[in-house]
Amino acid sequence: MPNTAPEQHVIALVAVFNSNHELLLLKRPDDVHCGGLWSLPGGKIENNEMPLQAALRELKEETNLSGKIWRHLGKSSHSYADRTLHFLLFVCYCPDISNIHAESEYIWLKRDTLDPYPMPEANKKLIDMLFMDEVDNYLNTL
Repeated sequence: MPNTAPEQHVIALVAVFNSNHELLLLKRPDDVHCGGLWSLPGGKIENNEMPLQAALRELKEETNLSGKIWRHLGKSSHSYADRTLHFLLFVCYCPDISNIHAESEYIWLKRDTLDPYPMPEANKKLIDMLFMDEVDNYLNTL
């Protein structure tokens, strides 16, 4: 009997802020899950990889940026018909964004201007975490 359980994936996502306190969003390619929607940089955590390492690796692979991870901010899970995704959200500061080279279209936005950019349903709870007071306090120290 075939296994009909949905795939399970653990994803490290990175909320990247620049020196203007703007958040980086990447547009997902049309040919992938949730294609055409805007998302935070990130991807699957590989075998024997620590979540923090995965977050920094994915940031480098997807944008060519290197940053300083402030902290793991939270986690969330979301189920689709064919998969369940377990997200770990990290907050990162990138003071130097001059060498950005994203694999796809990208934009830097203030947190209060995200509404016009459609995102996967799974990201909405994670984006809400970015409005917590402790994130404001952190950004105000930069």
